[in-house]
Amino acid sequence: MSLSKRLLRWALPVLLFVLVAAPLVAQEGMPVGGAASQNLRAYRFVFIAYALAWIFVFGWVVSVGRRLARLERRLRE
Repeated sequence: MSLSKRLLRWALPVLLFVLVAAPLVAQEGMPVGGAASQNLRAYRFVFIAYALAWIFVFGWVVSVGRRLARLERRLRE
């Protein structure tokens, strides 16, 4: 099985989990008592940005892997 297929088989469930978990995390408001009470829903954007950053890094790693595999094939010829 090729590297891209293995990565895709692993990345798709992770991506779906992130897309499903982000709204659920955003809806969870952790009540904080006393003077420190505040709405923590603004942190959902931090979570979404962090997830998107990991998706972009993963895409970059896949891209570099594909280019490296193509270069190795060309060197074998």
